Amino acid sequence: MTMNRTVVLGMLALACPLWVFGATTTDDRAKTRELVAVLGSGASEYERARACQQLAIIGTPEAVPVLAALLGDAKLGHYAREALEAMASPAADAALREALGRVQGDHLIGVVNSLGFRRDMVAVPALQKLAIDPASPAAGAALLALARAGTDAAADTVRKVFLEGPPALRAKAAEAYLVVAEQLVPKRASMAARAYDEIRNAATLPEQVKLSALRGAILTRGEAGVPLVLESIRSSDEEVRGVGLRAVRELKGLGVQAAILAELGRLPASVQALTIPALVGRGEEGIRLPIEELTVSPDASVRLVAWQALGKIGGASSVPLLVKALSSGATPAELEAVQRSLAEISAPEADKAMLAALATSAPAVQVKLMMILGERGAEQATPEVLRLASDPDRTIRGGALRSLALLAKPADIPALIQLSLKGVDDEARTLADRAIHGAAMKILEPERRAEPLVVAYRGAKSPAEKAALLRPLGAIVRAMGGSEAARVAVTAALRESDGAVREAAVKVLADWPDASAVPALLEFLKTNPPEAQRATTLDGVVRLAANVAAGTDKTSLDVVAAFTQANAAVKTDGDRMKIVSGLGNVRKVEALRMLQPYLDIPAVKTEAALAVVQIAPALLGGAQAASVKAILERIAKEEKDADVKAKAERLLKGGAPQAAKKGKKK
Repeated sequence: MTMNRTVVLGMLALACPLWVFGATTTDDRAKTRELVAVLGSGASEYERARACQQLAIIGTPEAVPVLAALLGDAKLGHYAREALEAMASPAADAALREALGRVQGDHLIGVVNSLGFRRDMVAVPALQKLAIDPASPAAGAALLALARAGTDAAADTVRKVFLEGPPALRAKAAEAYLVVAEQLVPKRASMAARAYDEIRNAATLPEQVKLSALRGAILTRGEAGVPLVLESIRSSDEEVRGVGLRAVRELKGLGVQAAILAELGRLPASVQALTIPALVGRGEEGIRLPIEELTVSPDASVRLVAWQALGKIGGASSVPLLVKALSSGATPAELEAVQRSLAEISAPEADKAMLAALATSAPAVQVKLMMILGERGAEQATPEVLRLASDPDRTIRGGALRSLALLAKPADIPALIQLSLKGVDDEARTLADRAIHGAAMKILEPERRAEPLVVAYRGAKSPAEKAALLRPLGAIVRAMGGSEAARVAVTAALRESDGAVREAAVKVLADWPDASAVPALLEFLKTNPPEAQRATTLDGVVRLAANVAAGTDKTSLDVVAAFTQANAAVKTDGDRMKIVSGLGNVRKVEALRMLQPYLDIPAVKTEAALAVVQIAPALLGGAQAASVKAILERIAKEEKDADVKAKAERLLKGGAPQAAKKGKKK
């Protein structure tokens, strides 16, 4: 196989010195002489091959004789031929032609390929002799080289071998004949069509060759190729049908689309279903109405692709059809396609048409339309969807609120807050909160996304309103990070007399994104809150303080003081487990002291021992090393968990506590 100049350049970009590229004509001659000298010396095979590669880039005609002499060389012939193939000099053509009579086997095939690559017309007579010689190993390569030469005589030889030559050369001749046909297309289309027809109608040829000929036969004929397109797409052969369908997209001509549309209704349903996307792929006007007519086809597969197509090519007339299909008993697949097309259709009037349909549709269709309008971001629909969000029908109300989560903008937040406050049930309030969150996330400055909720909270007139507003405020803070104004407002809510407000505030602060909420939570713990609020508060303190201790939160916090206060508030084994797990992140002796009592509590003993093992490496080199070792000795002696016990023993021996084996509890 030959290697073109681009490939050689790529190879030499890695192998050659920089002077090879961009050399002047004078430099080319000088370097050529140096490289020719290398070829004639006793240099290694690698150095001589590399010299050939360099000559492919900068070689001048004086290199041709020495390269030609190497064409039959068992090891360097390939490199020499590639150098000649890449050289612009006519002398290289002559050298390759001369080699036809003296090289054999693979070298001969390579020389023929190079002549074909160079489209050497002078070599045609010699190539013709090789092409008609079934005994020559280069016959197939010669046929392809003749096809590339592009002369009438060469083309005639290729055709003759294809039609009359030996069966052994039939496939190679067909490949060459395809090249001939391709070259004929621009100037002699009728001859090209004949060639393609002869190939596609021949027997015992590789299927891919015949398919290529079929495609060429169609495209070469232009509008006259439509009958062949229709014949192909009706074929039971999937590959042939695929060629026809691709041709529907590719075939040019003003009358092509019209001719195919005229036959569309007479095609079998299975073929119609395949042809519709191909017609859409042409990107031409004039197919919308025929496609709309097929939405009432008795065949479900045709209806499905017609609905899908309308999302790409539909106009104002398509919207009523699509809306009607939402309630027409369509199959689930059709219904999904209809909704997707309504969401994608780009007709300027589409939003207005869907909004008009919203007012007159049945509740189930209204819900679907509202979601579609939300997905489209149809701002003109917002007032109507806001109105429907207060509808007494639960289905309509829920659909409107779900739509608003997509549709609403920051300016709609006050209206959404009112919907949340007035929600008739938990579902309505939850959906309204999600809509508030969605609208707030559209505020460009992240630090300002909580502002509308903070302002509304400060202006709330009742505890119920305050509690309701804290829910979406917490969701926004979790999503975008806390702000000082939001934290101050929620901290103040902890001091409210209403239990529901305090409970909502505790949930928000316990889930705060950073440890700036810890001081307020610790103060709240001192008020002896109800059990549920105490447990939530303790969760928040331990989680946030542990994050700081582990280095994942850079908030300034006295971690030891935070754990000390939290530890004083524990009441249950669940509380103790939280404290113990959190202390495992605090590499300080104070944490070790807090953990010691837990080694005597059966419910948390093992977790406490594991936390000690996690802390110990940071303390063994300090002033408390003796007390740390004493605790480790106790763990090594008493602990039932083999893994924790082994870690303690390794630490006592001066080693690091290895990670647990895969699959074992750490």
